Amino acid sequence: MSPVRDGASTLGRLVAPLRLRITEALGRLAPRERALVLGAAGVTLALLLWLAVVEPLGDSLSRLERDVVRGRDDAAGIGELVARYRTLRGEIDRLERSATGEQGGASLFAQLEAIAVPVAGRERIVAMNPSTRPLGNELQQELVEMRIEGVTMRALVTLLHAIENREPPIAVERVAVKRQYKDQTRVDATVVVARLRPQ
Repeated sequence: MSPVRDGASTLGRLVAPLRLRITEALGRLAPRERALVLGAAGVTLALLLWLAVVEPLGDSLSRLERDVVRGRDDAAGIGELVARYRTLRGEIDRLERSATGEQGGASLFAQLEAIAVPVAGRERIVAMNPSTRPLGNELQQELVEMRIEGVTMRALVTLLHAIENREPPIAVERVAVKRQYKDQTRVDATVVVARLRPQ
């Protein structure tokens, strides 16, 4: 005999006396009392089914619905991040194209020197110090600090205008001006220019 049949016959032997007692007990009751007992048993069975099956199933459906809503929100957030990434990628590509173009290919040092020498004169340029610093994984900022001495204020303004109005323009990051003690018509200036380049 198989274990399943063995278990079924054992269960049947255990349940049979109980069923017999219940039948005898119901037989001794009046019809009205029997109806009340059967009604109470039906209500108890319905309550057990509700607590064991229907309510857990409802909770599971509510959790599933919340998970679906959360998944939709996550998908919308990912879509926004993808759009932002594409925008930034486009800006990086544009900077790379600009940096490899005819004028963008020359170093910032060389471009600044080409602008400053005709305006201020080579003898007035005391120092030009180039440097770079990384900005993230794909970009770097190229800087040049230029110190000029003994120029007129008109020449300094002309130089700044020429720097910022070339094509493509160069950004002036900082300007420090100090009037000379011996000749009040002339100034010493430090000009820092910068641009972004791909690494």
